[in-house]
Amino acid sequence: MYRYFSSADIRLKTLLILALILACILFAYWSDYNLATGSGNLCMVLFIAAQSYIPAKYLRLFFMLKDDAFFATFLRVHCWINIILFVAACLHCYVTHWHNTYLWVALILMGWLTFGGVVLRFKYLMDGLHPVVGKGLYFLHTQMVVFFIMCLCLLKGHYVF
Repeated sequence: MYRYFSSADIRLKTLLILALILACILFAYWSDYNLATGSGNLCMVLFIAAQSYIPAKYLRLFFMLKDDAFFATFLRVHCWINIILFVAACLHCYVTHWHNTYLWVALILMGWLTFGGVVLRFKYLMDGLHPVVGKGLYFLHTQMVVFFIMCLCLLKGHYVF
């Protein structure tokens, strides 16, 4: 599957991405009684799906697994789902009339992590950057502290604790 998708033409890739977006829209529409809650449910599902790459990467390192093709595909899925997640989170923030500082900080941190991931994933954006800037961007994008602060702000902003 990985080799087929990596060698597929741009039309097939676009079709698959549009199918994912349509599935997300349908999930948000049918998951609850209004767009604000449905988009929040969609964000939660996409967040769990996208961030499953992080523990899988650490388990791969711990068990010294060598399936590079699978994890290269998993990284691409992680990147695309995070982009769709950020768009869904912005929609959720827009349609929800319930805002606080914690949620704004979480959205800004999510935007920063998404932007850093996009720049790292699509290397043509990094061609004009100095190598030190690229390494710094990689360092800031992969810091678990920023991710944990974002998660804490999401929980606190939604009054979970």
